[in-house]
Amino acid sequence: MMQRFTLLLILCLTIVAEPTQGQGIEENYKNAFTVKFFGLSVHLKDSPHPEIFPNRLDDKGYITFNYGAIVGYDRFIVGNKHAIRVQQGLYADCAASLAGFTHIGWRARIFKKNRHSMNGGIGPTLVYRHDWNQIDGYKDDGYFNRRGGWQYKFYWYAGELEYNYSLSGQTDISMNLVPGLPELVSFGIGIRQRF
Repeated sequence: MMQRFTLLLILCLTIVAEPTQGQGIEENYKNAFTVKFFGLSVHLKDSPHPEIFPNRLDDKGYITFNYGAIVGYDRFIVGNKHAIRVQQGLYADCAASLAGFTHIGWRARIFKKNRHSMNGGIGPTLVYRHDWNQIDGYKDDGYFNRRGGWQYKFYWYAGELEYNYSLSGQTDISMNLVPGLPELVSFGIGIRQRF
């Protein structure tokens, strides 16, 4: 499922991403910095242990608050349409345990109309969290690797969709959707500053 989603995302970004020339005059920025509040996780299937999610909004743990932040830096490589992004997240995960991710990847603008734009991206990502095996009621399914007091998983490709609404020439409200298929989808919101 994740491989099909990734291939579909790459195909869409390749076909749909705006051409790099002939689009009229646009200010040319070299960098962007984002800070987002992270947020909200929506689980796509039943969790075997929702009782360990203290910030769940329902008994089954389908919707859970995660408290933390994501910071990112974009270096534009082709106009304002293609960039390399480095991103770091640090947050309390669904079990209110310290977690994070480190990501580097390619970004392409899918569309831009007036103040609205959408970017898509893909790249390698390392996800980590304090070991849930220390939580009463958790039964390890072996999905994450373990080392010391941590669990981690490396993905060669992880995707993100980002919607931006321009407040001014350089500042955007920025919302992201991270598909952690087939388990969950996560959301964040914040500010993107271009310079």
